[in-house]
Amino acid sequence: MEFTTECKESFHHYRTCSLAEISHLVATEIPQDQLPLAYLNSLSVDDMTVCFRATMICWVMSKMTMVPREMQLRVVLADVHTKDALVAAGTGSGKTLPIALCILLDDPTANYLSITISPLKRLQVTQESDFNNRFGILTVTVNEDTPRDNEWWNVSTRNISPVYTLINFLSRRMFIMCLLIKWGVPDT
Repeated sequence: MEFTTECKESFHHYRTCSLAEISHLVATEIPQDQLPLAYLNSLSVDDMTVCFRATMICWVMSKMTMVPREMQLRVVLADVHTKDALVAAGTGSGKTLPIALCILLDDPTANYLSITISPLKRLQVTQESDFNNRFGILTVTVNEDTPRDNEWWNVSTRNISPVYTLINFLSRRMFIMCLLIKWGVPDT
């Protein structure tokens, strides 16, 4: 999906509109049989509002083909409540979507930077493509194949948008190594 100004304005509207308005949008725009209604109806007003916002963003982002499932909404709510979430699910089950929704629900003027750690290079490639092309979230991947020269880092960081950014690391060790390469070892 190409993220146009119109798309960004829609997301801003979904992030900020009232519960009544977002509820109306969900009720009129999304086929109700696609929603996890039992779960949504069990939520507090505040949590339901967050889930409706995530649902509308997902609906528009997917060109009106996809709504988040209960598992994905639970992850979004865990993030909103600053709780950790561990999702153990198979390939293709939708674990990446909540990451994108959490980023897209954040206020882009806050200039947040998100970091994911992926265990496999193939997963990194898929996630980088999904985040950049499907979700409109500028993403760079850092692993042992990443150039270690300053030119790459200067070009890559200069192109990072202050709106939504995700950096995808292969492992914790690689993340630490990249920090040391980029910013040097701190004086002790």
